[in-house]
Parts: sequence; structure tokens; C-alpha cells
Amino acid sequence: MKFIILLRGVNVGGKNSVSMSELTHYLINDGFTNVRTYINSGNLIVDSAKETEQGVLVKCQKILANYFSFPIDVLVISGEKYKMELASIPTWWGKDADYKHNALFLLPSANKEEITELLSTIDTTYEKVYMGEQTIFWSSTFKEYYSKTYYSKLARQPFYKKVTIRNRNTTLKLLNYLED
Repeated sequence: MKFIILLRGVNVGGKNSVSMSELTHYLINDGFTNVRTYINSGNLIVDSAKETEQGVLVKCQKILANYFSFPIDVLVISGEKYKMELASIPTWWGKDADYKHNALFLLPSANKEEITELLSTIDTTYEKVYMGEQTIFWSSTFKEYYSKTYYSKLARQPFYKKVTIRNRNTTLKLLNYLED
């Protein structure tokens, strides 16, 4: 079975450096096969014949704790769940070239109910938000009126540390890797 592994906040701005080739090596040594990475920001695809999502998560957490000197939040999604999640993408996500289109994946520590309630209060004049099973699909104006969006203030929100964000291109590229 294929799994997507998403690391939060690694290799961004020269901080929390994680060598993807080293991490690949550790994952292979722990029994994962067909380990691939996409760009240098903590996107991995692995195969495991006998692990569940929870089993992959526990193994990844152990590897990260053993080999890296800083805490790294990690999310594991089975390939099937990832495909199902992306099958529900709203038609507006990715349509407007003047908007920034991101997927905010909920980490295991996220409280989906609280986040959903908060998102329901957002003024959607300059952005659109859709809550999937474990992903928030968010399109926001990026040029004009960006400062008026909730997304522009996201880093100051409590739930920001409970998500890992990927842009639309990365999100769809990972889907393509699942289908290879």
C-alpha cells in the first residue's frame, strides 16, 4: 500500500534542515520500499506491504526523533485516502490565476471541529475555503486585497501550527506519484 508522508516546517528559510536523501535512507532501512521524495520540503511517498497509516506514522515519528535534533510534526495519509480527499476538490480550487491555491492538511493533533467552526466565520469576499475530511482547500487573492484576507493572517492563528501547507502544484504532483 502507498502512503503520503508530509513533514511540517522543514527546509524552510534555512531552518529545520532535513536531508531528504538521509531520510529516504532511514525509511528504507526501516522496511519501506519505493521511497520517493518530491522537492525538498518534506513530501514523501512510500510503499509498505504490512503497515497501516498509524504504523507508518509511529515509525516515521521514531525515525525523526532518533535522527533529528528538533521536533518535526508529521502526517501520514494512505494513498487511497489521499485520492478520495482530492476527488472532492471544489471546482473553484485552482481556477483563478490571480488567486493562491493551497491545501492545508490537518496534523494528527488538530481539532477538526474547532477549525471547521472558525472557518465558518470567515468573510469569503476575497477567498474561498472548503473543509474536506482532513484537508482545507483554500483559494485566496494574492495580489489585490491580500491584506484583507484571513489567509494573510493565518500564521498568527492558533490552528496554524496544527496544519502543514502545500500549494496546489505540490498537492497534485503527489497525487500523480500515487498513480505511477
